[in-house]
Amino acid sequence: MDFSFNEVQRMLRDSTEAYVRDCGDFERRRRLVASARGYAPEDWTLMAELGWLALLLPEDLGGIGGGPVEAMIVMEALGKALAGEPYLATAVLGAGCLLRHGSPAQREACLGPLARGDYRMALAHREAGAHENRYAVAMKARRDGDGYVLQGAKHTVSDAPGAQAFMVSARTAGQPGERDGITLFLVPADAPGVTQRAFRRLDGGNAAHLRFDDVRIDRAAVLGRPDEGAAVLDDLYAHAIGALCGDAVGAMQAMHDATLAYLKVRQQFGRAIGAFQALQHRQVDMYTALEEARSLTLAANMALAEGLPEATRLLSMAKAQVGRSARIVGQGAIQLHGGIGMTEELQVGAHFKRVTVIEARFGSRQHHLSELASSRPA
Repeated sequence: MDFSFNEVQRMLRDSTEAYVRDCGDFERRRRLVASARGYAPEDWTLMAELGWLALLLPEDLGGIGGGPVEAMIVMEALGKALAGEPYLATAVLGAGCLLRHGSPAQREACLGPLARGDYRMALAHREAGAHENRYAVAMKARRDGDGYVLQGAKHTVSDAPGAQAFMVSARTAGQPGERDGITLFLVPADAPGVTQRAFRRLDGGNAAHLRFDDVRIDRAAVLGRPDEGAAVLDDLYAHAIGALCGDAVGAMQAMHDATLAYLKVRQQFGRAIGAFQALQHRQVDMYTALEEARSLTLAANMALAEGLPEATRLLSMAKAQVGRSARIVGQGAIQLHGGIGMTEELQVGAHFKRVTVIEARFGSRQHHLSELASSRPA
């Protein structure tokens, strides 16, 4: 496996670094998080103009035919900049789901507006009480003539406010917890019977609890094949984990850089505190943890991009390592900043909240360690 970036990926990385410089000012991000939308519409428009929203699309649809590595590069920049735009939900999961599992009619209707920034999506899958069982889907979808009727609820749907459509998992056969019998549907957010209760996550991101009361949808709304939605979920989880690990690496890089700069300017006993050996050792521990997470994240996304059989294990290894590294880097950043590390006015606290939320999404560190242990060859 070649771990070096190609020319397109290097150009994309340069583009994302410019975005962080121009749009990643912390005070600006604080104001945006406090706003009703939670992000700047002009930033979303800029992402569309830069081609980021069409990143995964083939060239004939205005994209570059990118994959997990390209998505990781963008997500790392968004994590570094504390960006609140719904990039993961729309440009990674939404576009990826339509490309790999959508019907020709779904792709034709949705991908163009998505690439222009006019169509946002969200994955509505998690349910209350499901914990980390990916297949614990209790929401029902019963056949009704030539379509389906959805009944149930979804819990903590990230980026649901403002989305035009939801990718909804529902049970068309079997019992909660069984892999077979799950079907995914593309449901308009304004469909009769869909209600939202919006709130903000710990890191300030948008989310909502959704309720579906006798929501009628056409058979053409099915994503993939009926009763075989578990395969779609597995695919979406893999790409979400790879992208989120990139987001976390960006946030950890920002915490590391801010802490290193602080150690150089904070004076105590007549010299910079970075001159004290104990603090140097702590900074080295942070850097080592960051690079461990970065290496596994890159390896996992490259394996996913190449369709290698070890991609699943590498993704679990990366997510588990990100959880461990985030704690080392985040706690180190806050403690080395002293009391001000816990204040709202300092970016390290905001980045630590971000990686804390990432730890809980698409499987915690403990969950992925359990998956690795159970899949270990005898």
